[in-house]
Amino acid sequence: MMNSRLNIILILLLISASPVFSANVNVPSLELYTRGSMDSGVFGFESRGEMDLLLEGGYKFGVRVVLDFNTLFPLETYSISNMSILSFKSASATLREIFGLPLNFTYFIGESDIFCSGDVFPDLFGTLPLASNYRGYLHFPDSAFIYDGIHLINGTGIQVDVTTKPEKMLLSFYLYQDSMIDSDGNPTTLDPGHYSADVRTGFNFEKIKIEAFLGATYPAPDSDIGYYRGGFLFFAKEEGVEFLAQIGITRWSPMDDTFDINLFYLLFEPRVKFGILSIIPTFFWRPGYYHQQSTEEQAFDVNLNFQFGDIYKNQVSGGLESNITYQLEEGGVSRNEFRFKLSPYVQFATSGLVWEIRINTKLWPFNIEDMLEGFIALKTEF
Repeated sequence: MMNSRLNIILILLLISASPVFSANVNVPSLELYTRGSMDSGVFGFESRGEMDLLLEGGYKFGVRVVLDFNTLFPLETYSISNMSILSFKSASATLREIFGLPLNFTYFIGESDIFCSGDVFPDLFGTLPLASNYRGYLHFPDSAFIYDGIHLINGTGIQVDVTTKPEKMLLSFYLYQDSMIDSDGNPTTLDPGHYSADVRTGFNFEKIKIEAFLGATYPAPDSDIGYYRGGFLFFAKEEGVEFLAQIGITRWSPMDDTFDINLFYLLFEPRVKFGILSIIPTFFWRPGYYHQQSTEEQAFDVNLNFQFGDIYKNQVSGGLESNITYQLEEGGVSRNEFRFKLSPYVQFATSGLVWEIRINTKLWPFNIEDMLEGFIALKTEF
């Protein structure tokens, strides 16, 4: 309760100060999901949501504060007296073109950039979205992790951006105290004593997009020589054909981890368009570590999406997805089972929002009681 009161006070103070600092308040990211399914013979709904509330002082002021509305549990279980779901996410202040050089300096606290998700190209370069749709809660509703990109910057530190050719290239350096789990695997916030450094670069060519990063964390809770990571995103397009690849090692402790496929985040997605029909197969190997934590799962996903229409051109699209997951391990328990489902869906765009209605039909393992589940999703997109 105290946390929610502090958040409300912070919002009111920043809004009341807006005439002085020309502050803006907006919602850059909003995702709402309602899932309908059977539970113990009773059909019911569970809703989840995530929203970023951004308060910023504009380009010249260079200050941003993000409050996060993120539900770890269904919204139906929350009450008016339990408002801790509104929490601090990040704050940053930027000095632009310091000393007249093509350098921007940013001091940040909390969550910062996501590497190799593909979102940096529309966000920074103004391109059309190119990221895979095979991400987020809709595709991983039962997983402990919502996969989206290879690495997340989270901590307290500084960022230096080189802005020589901002329309074609990005080059960023990060140095920060890492927020990560402790040696016992317990979640901590801004855990002291663990330091990270990362470098990221990106190139925005007309038909090819590339993003890459390298990073390290030292000292690590359970490794004397630290953790290491790296990865890249590659996107290419030609008339009627596109290809996306995301390849990376999310966390590697050389003294403790066997160097094998379990360290890798692997996603390959060729896309072929025949008029209004797009055929999009996605091949995804889930990593053994994600966001500096053990996922305790091993799985390989093959998702085949037959999509009709283009949400960015026609404002309406729909199609059918078939998904096969080979689940080797889940929750630290060996599974070695196949899971197969079909998902018809329809999408339509209205005033910066994308609506999606989806029905999942679980064909294997077959269980008539939980065979069907439906989703209604709403998210910002434009």
